[in-house]
Amino acid sequence: MEISTSTNICAFQRGRERLPVEFSIETCAKAGYRVLDMNFCICMNPDSPMRTDQWKEYVQSIGELAASYGIRFNQSHLPYYDVDKEKGSEKAEIMETLITRSIIGSSMLGAKWAVTHPFTVYDAAQNMRMSREANLHYYSKHLETAEKYGVGIALENDFEYNRHQPMQRIYCASAYELIDLCDAFHNPDHVGICYDFGHGNLTGGFHRQNLHAIGSRLKAVHIQDNHGETDEHLMPFYGSIDWQDAMAGLADIDFQGDLTFEIQEWGRYLPKEMKHTIAEHSLVIGQKLLEYVELARNNRYQLQ
Repeated sequence: MEISTSTNICAFQRGRERLPVEFSIETCAKAGYRVLDMNFCICMNPDSPMRTDQWKEYVQSIGELAASYGIRFNQSHLPYYDVDKEKGSEKAEIMETLITRSIIGSSMLGAKWAVTHPFTVYDAAQNMRMSREANLHYYSKHLETAEKYGVGIALENDFEYNRHQPMQRIYCASAYELIDLCDAFHNPDHVGICYDFGHGNLTGGFHRQNLHAIGSRLKAVHIQDNHGETDEHLMPFYGSIDWQDAMAGLADIDFQGDLTFEIQEWGRYLPKEMKHTIAEHSLVIGQKLLEYVELARNNRYQLQ
């Protein structure tokens, strides 16, 4: 188990502009990172190189830069859009192309798992069975691409977005819905689960129970914190999650993957010349989380 981070860790700034992936890779490498999550959500930016005919050359350049620093990619994050609401639109056509490119790009970079979000069929109201069937149908085609290129699809737990508005159920905000969807593909080698601790905190914070239920389906994690109100993407210990208990959940199920930060909002307003402090501080925090995992494992062995 190693400390990892999404390449978006140093990307966010005041406003909508993003710093390039290359900047995050170099900053993280100099801080001491050796494992990264390639965030292909950069495709959602209109000027992304992933939208050009030279997208493969771009991915190759990212891989070469990472390799020059001794960095490997453990996972990726696919771009996403509202599949149900925007189906048949020009945006959907573009996004489908970008998702396919990102799966292939994940393979090019050696990432074993590509994280993505299940979607909700909103017109079905509380009938989550329709969302289940829609996700099975939709992701089956992307799964074909993933299998062809040796990449697994890791479905991420969601949360209810409209906490202060009329309630809208979101499919796979429940870990048990996510488990059911994962199992419905009958393909454990290529379909797994990514557990986002921040999202889990917005649905009650039952991390240890959720992880026990997910078990061996867990292929990736997103380590981020919040205060239980909104999806803040903060550094651990800057929100309300009990991280010692949360890490014990990973130890309970003998998770062998990496601890991957997704904390892009935490240092959003730091000037570019100070972004390196985010990467440096996150490694210190990550080391404490690893200590919690090891402590829980040792305690478990002593009880056996």
